[in-house]
Amino acid sequence: MMNFLKTKQTQKGIKIKFKNKNYELKYPQQLWKSYPNKEILVNNYIPLVTLSLPLMADIKSIKYNLPKSIFQQKYKELFLKDLPSSTQDNKQDAIKLTKQFKKIKYTFQKHKRLKLKTKNSKNTNYKAILPLSFGKDSLLTLAVSREIGLNPATIYINDTISPKENKQKLKFGKKLNKEFRQKHYIIQNNIEKLIDFDTWNKPETNFNYTHMITGFCLIALPIAHRHNSEYIIIGNEQDMDFSFKTWQGLEAWPAYDQTSVWQQELNKMIKQLTNKRTEVISIIRPLTNIAIIKILHKRYPEIAKYQFSCDCLNTSYNRRWCNECNKCAKLSLFMKAFGINTKKLGLKNLFSKKHKHFYSLFKGREVDRYEQNIESREQQLLAFLLATRQKAKGYLINYFKKHYLKEALTKENELRKKYFRIWPSNIPKEIKSDVLSIYREEFRDLQ
Repeated sequence: MMNFLKTKQTQKGIKIKFKNKNYELKYPQQLWKSYPNKEILVNNYIPLVTLSLPLMADIKSIKYNLPKSIFQQKYKELFLKDLPSSTQDNKQDAIKLTKQFKKIKYTFQKHKRLKLKTKNSKNTNYKAILPLSFGKDSLLTLAVSREIGLNPATIYINDTISPKENKQKLKFGKKLNKEFRQKHYIIQNNIEKLIDFDTWNKPETNFNYTHMITGFCLIALPIAHRHNSEYIIIGNEQDMDFSFKTWQGLEAWPAYDQTSVWQQELNKMIKQLTNKRTEVISIIRPLTNIAIIKILHKRYPEIAKYQFSCDCLNTSYNRRWCNECNKCAKLSLFMKAFGINTKKLGLKNLFSKKHKHFYSLFKGREVDRYEQNIESREQQLLAFLLATRQKAKGYLINYFKKHYLKEALTKENELRKKYFRIWPSNIPKEIKSDVLSIYREEFRDLQ
């Protein structure tokens, strides 16, 4: 039996139907109406986001009423590169899933090759488009972009999968928009629900993240067209290039979709879909996690106050931070390292004995794939040393002093040079000197 996925355009975006259920991507109606390359976007977006659907739905084939994406092979390469990482947290068998994936049959309809319509809007108010998640990466990207004069329009993509998280971020978007007179778009995308593990009553997976940034950039195309924007700015930082070995001994990256290697491929795609008008860039690529927290909260506190980085709120009674996960613990640690008042942001002191298992430095059992590499451990080693000097208190501070202080002091200079430095990046030359001058200024008291 052939499993048919039907796609059609609506007045506001894209609707797909699979197994008698509908899923939609919705834009502001006028924005979608004015975009001249709707069909090209549909033909390249839907095959990307449904690539892992056969694995979730336990089917061996899928048929589309669409032509084959011009990037179909690249999408498959992306998924396979990310599979070891996306299966790491729950120790799924990436080798077995790779074999399954390679056997899936994707069937497409034959269509004439569509010609890209390249006439752009005369509206050039926003030189850049920035997908905003309200995490540290996208907020620092917003802050630096504003300082150097890029004047970005922001997008929040409501995936409808995490209602509590989305509700809070929608509220923050309104506040930020009002405070900074920021042009802010809301896009609703419940197509992601189609490949969510809850939809199929499966164990938790991370397949949604295998294409996350790539999908954001494709979704941003109508907005980039509306504003004739030169850049789609993504929040990819240096830590995404630090690899690790999975439980099966496979090489993996925290999110291959956010590595510098994939960013180059993504940039080629977006250039091809915009007739080289728009390119994908990251202006925080030269920075590590710990450096991002320092610069965001010390240089841009008016934007840092909107940080919202907890992914566990749907299982928590808290509104902004669950204060019971490894992400909350790591961010609280990094903030304490620079004397930042975490209480004002709603983060608790997470240095009690019961929080030990959230830290990769202490070989915690509840750390995700973003904490698997040696660089994560080293940044926590440095952060605990700095937090100790900031007079931080708690069981884990004392534990650090007893078991790790000697190592931290021995390696301090080496760690400062590694994590408070400007890493190589391909920031466009017309803005690179302005961006790097900000980072050099912020690193003066750290190296």
